[in-house]
Amino acid sequence: MSSVLPRLRSSALPLEIAAAVALILFFAFWPPVHALDIRLAAYFFDTPSGQWLVPPERRDVLYWLLYRGPKLLLAIAGGAAFLFLCVEAIRRRWRPRYTQFALGLSVVALVPLVAGLLKGVTGVSCPAQELTFSGPYLHADMVTRLLGNLPYNEHLRCWPAGHASAGFALLGLRLIAPPLLRSAFLYTVPGVAAGWILGVYQMARGQHFLSHTFVTMAIALLISALACMLLARIEDRG
Repeated sequence: MSSVLPRLRSSALPLEIAAAVALILFFAFWPPVHALDIRLAAYFFDTPSGQWLVPPERRDVLYWLLYRGPKLLLAIAGGAAFLFLCVEAIRRRWRPRYTQFALGLSVVALVPLVAGLLKGVTGVSCPAQELTFSGPYLHADMVTRLLGNLPYNEHLRCWPAGHASAGFALLGLRLIAPPLLRSAFLYTVPGVAAGWILGVYQMARGQHFLSHTFVTMAIALLISALACMLLARIEDRG
């Protein structure tokens, strides 16, 4: 099997994994991050009217382009790709390159799954839910939850950014990058760009803080780097 991950790229993966973990810890537990989150969220919130730049209840074209649409496209494309790989495997026409596709598809599926599972158990608040922004709840972040200062609230399901994970999931494309080191980074651009477009949209709706989106990006980088490492080991074994 020809190597898809050059030696230099493979050797850099442990460093990338360490950096992703460091980013998660930094944006989750460093206290000054919350102050920055509040300051940035205030730019999207009009205090006199109590409205967000993009009202969460609005169901316009932008909502379908940046909320429902991406989720539907990801589900349809992912389902079609999974079906194709299953058919090829059943027909015993599996090719080495399909291993790359399968691992890339795993990243596309795992990033939203992990983000969704974490949202369900962390009990962190969204900006729109907080008293600071005319919401009904006290602020709850990972530090207050870890210290037990606030009890778990099933209505607080905002960490990390779940919707942005649909965009960052496209980091799975890096698994099909060509062996040319100089161009390989281009395969990360769609995922990073899509993740931040969806993430900023959610920030404008008061659904996430900036740090929530950074953590989701770091999770996607971590999962995709682990997948790249697994691919490198598979190739080394031939």
